[in-house]
Amino acid sequence: MKISQKHIQYILLLLIVVIAVCAYEFGYVKYIEKANQVKEENKALEARINTLTEKESHRDEWNAGIDQFAKDSQTILTKYGPGNTPEKSIMFIRSLEEAAEMTVPSIAFSNDSAIFVSSETDENGNPVVELDSSTLSINYSTTYDGLKKCMDFINSYPERMNVNGFNAAYNHESGQLSGSMVINLYGVKDADHKYVEPTIYGVDLGVDNIFGTYDPNAAQLEAGEANGAETGNPETAETGTEGTETGSTEASSENTETVSE
Repeated sequence: MKISQKHIQYILLLLIVVIAVCAYEFGYVKYIEKANQVKEENKALEARINTLTEKESHRDEWNAGIDQFAKDSQTILTKYGPGNTPEKSIMFIRSLEEAAEMTVPSIAFSNDSAIFVSSETDENGNPVVELDSSTLSINYSTTYDGLKKCMDFINSYPERMNVNGFNAAYNHESGQLSGSMVINLYGVKDADHKYVEPTIYGVDLGVDNIFGTYDPNAAQLEAGEANGAETGNPETAETGTEGTETGSTEASSENTETVSE
């Protein structure tokens, strides 16, 4: 079968069309898609470059701000103590009594509870900074000036605390104020805050009787010393019970002589 020249031209034209369609679909279209993708990436990179350039222009300013923030944070943290314990709270109350001329007959404690925990952790998985809070409830008796001194003492105390609330009742006979007060105590746990047990002054350790209950021998000795001091006899004051016994004997002798007469 012989193909005419005209048919051959149609076939060639068809092949050209097929080749053109394939080139468009598998070549040009994919190239355009790739080109558009590259353009989008270039736009994102340009935006990133512009952002970094803007940040670079403020590098010194922001670094100075970061340093200042670190200093301010450290200054704030120095106002907080390394946590609170019952013995530490008792020593604080003793200092408050002396500074404000206040009498505190009872105290109630609470355990520390975390109110802020930093998201940053150390190598052991513990938070870098933890802020704790506890309450200290007291009953007190003082004067109006003493109450003002109490507030000044709490406000100027080296470790952060504040008065959560208080009440006061005035006694017209004694001129004293009495009531209750709740004090919020705060503490920080971090690498710079190490708890140190407070030094307790005026309390003997290792004595036989830590409760100070009645000792008849000691009471008799003190009574003898008091009697000796009143009569002005130093020997009697030193001997204590001996002076008391001598005084009793002399008194008995004088009574006997009086009866005989």
